[in-house]
Amino acid sequence: MKYIFAFLFFALIFNKAVSQEKYLPGYVKTLEGDTIPGLIDYRNWDNNPKTVFFKQKGQDRIKVYKPLDIAEFGVLDEIYVGAAVEKEVTKNTVYVHSESSALQVRMDTVFLQTLVLGKKSLLSMKSSGKENYYIKEGNNYTLLKYKWYLTEQKGIQLKEENLTYKRQLASYLGDCLYMMPSLEDAQYNSNSLESIFLKYYECTDRLPTFRKVREKIVADLGILTGVSSTSISINSSQVFDIQRINFPRDYSVVVGIFVDLILPRKERKWSIYNELLYSHYNVSGGFQDFTNENDYINVEGKLSYGYLKLNNLVRFKYPLKSFKIFANAGISNGYALSETIKKSTFKKFYTSETNNESKLLDKTRRYEQGLILGLGAIKGRLSGEFRYERGNGVSDYIYLGVRADRFFLLVNYRLN
Repeated sequence: MKYIFAFLFFALIFNKAVSQEKYLPGYVKTLEGDTIPGLIDYRNWDNNPKTVFFKQKGQDRIKVYKPLDIAEFGVLDEIYVGAAVEKEVTKNTVYVHSESSALQVRMDTVFLQTLVLGKKSLLSMKSSGKENYYIKEGNNYTLLKYKWYLTEQKGIQLKEENLTYKRQLASYLGDCLYMMPSLEDAQYNSNSLESIFLKYYECTDRLPTFRKVREKIVADLGILTGVSSTSISINSSQVFDIQRINFPRDYSVVVGIFVDLILPRKERKWSIYNELLYSHYNVSGGFQDFTNENDYINVEGKLSYGYLKLNNLVRFKYPLKSFKIFANAGISNGYALSETIKKSTFKKFYTSETNNESKLLDKTRRYEQGLILGLGAIKGRLSGEFRYERGNGVSDYIYLGVRADRFFLLVNYRLN
């Protein structure tokens, strides 16, 4: 439990770090059409911002603009326009869903992000994970209407879609009949809709004046090595010989490969980190039942496992000057390529001596699952991590737990 609290403590620090200001060159365009260069507090927004912080170069005064205070602002390769628009707000999930094709629409003042700008423009708004898309008609922005809902036929629920946006696009891009077949296959997402607009510009032999460069997932590949420290803890409601053995901590080398899938937006601070590694442990211990020198029993046990593990973690990175610190958490799935779990029993009763070999546990499992928490730092191609992993162990008895707790000190080297 203390490791979980430590991880949450660091997560709170990182969350505070995320909220720090980062002013980058940009501009705002006033309602009168004047463009003012300056610095924008850029957050690499995943959801469209509701306010923007701006200051002119050489000045400390910060101005806060809401959507209807300015016509537009831009930073890096992103352009946002202020507008009062309709937005579809139906919250469809697996557990709560709409059974009506009618859109739930309400008005809102927002900053729309420009995806394609020109004679025909496409804009988007993402709020609480829900995306709406818009076209520009004169000085107004019109919602492209879409909604999915469920209907029931013969006791079976079927997904249906309100595809009004296809008719809207057919009218909006109607001066290019070449577009009509493509519209039939259009999906309500940014990739598909942007593709439709780019085909329109190809058809009309024009170029858009602006197109948002789409951020893609970046994959970092590399190798890793390090050391692990494994301790075995045992608990049971019944009596087993393995409970009486005090196994020492084991230290061993681990090796593996990794791919870190760095996600777009949020300044690429979030990633899905995946690794395939080999780790093992080998521990031995024993106990003695002693009556006298002619009447005693010696029991020795050995646990030895070699695992191929697939670990999947969510990682958060934050830059600090010349390096980055990170925290990650996830799950481990391991399969034992090798297994040794044996017991040696030596009995002496005066002149009688016997020596037996058997399994320390009759019911074991090779598949182990675990939870992982880790903290580390990255500098250039190298990274180091201190990690804790708790596995569910090797016992296949319901009433006997043989749990493995591991600490890792890892070094990673990124190849690309």
